[in-house]
Amino acid sequence: MTNNHILPNVHYALKNIWKWDKKFYWFFIPTIPFAVILPLAAAYFPKVLIDSVGSDKSLQSIILIVGIYFAALLMVTLMDQYCTSRLSMRQYNITLHYQNAISEKHMRTDFSNTDNPDAINKYEYAMSDACSGQCAPEFVLQSLSRLLISLLGIFTYGAAISIVSPWILIALFVSALVTYLIARWQRNYVEKNKEKWVEIDRKIGYLQGFSQKFDYAKDIRIYGMFDWLSEMLLRFQNDRFAWNKKVSARGLIGTIINALLALLRNGLAYAILIVMVLNDEIGAGDFVFYFGMITGFSAWLNGIGNTANDIAHKSVKIGYYRDYFNIEEKFNHGKGCALPKQEDLPVSVELKCVSFSYPSEDGEKYAVKSVDLKIKKGEKLAIVGENGAGKTTLVKLMCGFYYPSEGEIKLNGHAVTDYNIEEYYSLFSAVFQDIYLLPVSIAEFVSSSDAEIDRYKVLKCIGQAGLGEKIASLERGIDSRLMKGVFDDSIDMSGGEKQKLMLARALYKDAPVIILDEPTAALDPIAENELYLKYNELTAHKTSVYISHRLASTRFCDRIVFLENGEIAEIGSHDELMALGGKYAKMYELQSHYYKEEAKDA
Repeated sequence: MTNNHILPNVHYALKNIWKWDKKFYWFFIPTIPFAVILPLAAAYFPKVLIDSVGSDKSLQSIILIVGIYFAALLMVTLMDQYCTSRLSMRQYNITLHYQNAISEKHMRTDFSNTDNPDAINKYEYAMSDACSGQCAPEFVLQSLSRLLISLLGIFTYGAAISIVSPWILIALFVSALVTYLIARWQRNYVEKNKEKWVEIDRKIGYLQGFSQKFDYAKDIRIYGMFDWLSEMLLRFQNDRFAWNKKVSARGLIGTIINALLALLRNGLAYAILIVMVLNDEIGAGDFVFYFGMITGFSAWLNGIGNTANDIAHKSVKIGYYRDYFNIEEKFNHGKGCALPKQEDLPVSVELKCVSFSYPSEDGEKYAVKSVDLKIKKGEKLAIVGENGAGKTTLVKLMCGFYYPSEGEIKLNGHAVTDYNIEEYYSLFSAVFQDIYLLPVSIAEFVSSSDAEIDRYKVLKCIGQAGLGEKIASLERGIDSRLMKGVFDDSIDMSGGEKQKLMLARALYKDAPVIILDEPTAALDPIAENELYLKYNELTAHKTSVYISHRLASTRFCDRIVFLENGEIAEIGSHDELMALGGKYAKMYELQSHYYKEEAKDA
């Protein structure tokens, strides 16, 4: 973590509170003197009462003293309660700001940051604290309040105690120092080992989420995975529990030592005050008052140590937020160059000596290496090759999800970074391998919106995608909600129907570049071929990129790129590559032979 300095972190938190809720400070500042005045008044009143009784004051005088005291105490208490209640009303408002800011950055940040292990850890540290109920950048203000109260209390109480005995002050300071060192020892242990249980928490979260996903329910039952998953979850939970025990054990040691220190501290104070009473140096009222002062001073002093540790601990967590919000954005999220106009469509895409390696991989291990490729305006390009050849990575680079480790990508002559990245995404309609539905209506899903939906266009795209008959059979039509299990009236769809729904969404967006990244891998070769031909028919006059490991499905494309180990091994039309008799031709013959044998057996 880079942002681990206390003062800059605290300043960062206070600045954001001022930015988001200035009135927070109006009610916060008065609570500090109130917190010192009230216990001081409570400690001083018994002395006044005892001294009044001992001096033979009249009953009326004593009643008047009590009345004045309680009237003043009531006024201060009411003002304190008013400020506290106002603060309570505003509590968690700042927390919500942080939660929203983290979520917004996570959704808008460069895609590469969402699968970078370092960025993922920073996100999880920040979001975990923001959702803990004790959001450090908000609750650090409470810690600062306790620190200021303790300092004010030490000044006022210490002045009174110093009159009685400086030895008591020395004993109290030593006790507080030991308490502080123990708390710091425990905090350092937690911070040093946090990464070990964060990984365990991530595994537990994944297994719990896995067990709640409707799509996996059939597999869990048919393959008897319940006991296996339960045992795995229990094992990780036991590992987490073991870490909790280690942290708790250190907390117990600290508690025992603090209890012993309190016993010694109070014993010394009692002894000194009793001797002074016996020597007629102080009266009974003074004894009660000074012992209250010693107890209060000890609390303020220990509060300094505990609060200093707490602020340091919260500062570390505030650093999580700063680290996350400072994650580098390689793409342009500000003002960019103008998007291509209608007369400039379709678009061209050019890759100049592009190489890329994933952050989690060895920097020398490239998923894509030295790719030079220009996709012409309106061209239908296929990218084929074996699994792991770099096909999907190449598409992610074109889409602006990743920034090349080397080289440059241009669209219509402008580098990807010249565009505002959100606007750049609007140029692409893509259907990827993994299909994820949302618990929304079909109309909302296809239009990717919950407002201003062109219902006629939704129906048209659904019909073009071959899903019209299915939707027409539904009682609520395009208003039917997806993801069975979320809503009582939700519907479920087959794999093929989901594929067509994704096609309808891509058609609705009507972007100038169409990307198909093996979305039909789960379909049989004939169904895949038919779907690809339908895409080709419906996306005329657009620049299209098709990815498949089944070479027969992409014969209709203008050019075919055969990738191997992240590099372009062969490029040309289907006929040209077959005439070349290279790796593409051999793989094509192998696959077609397999299909022929399969047809013969059938």
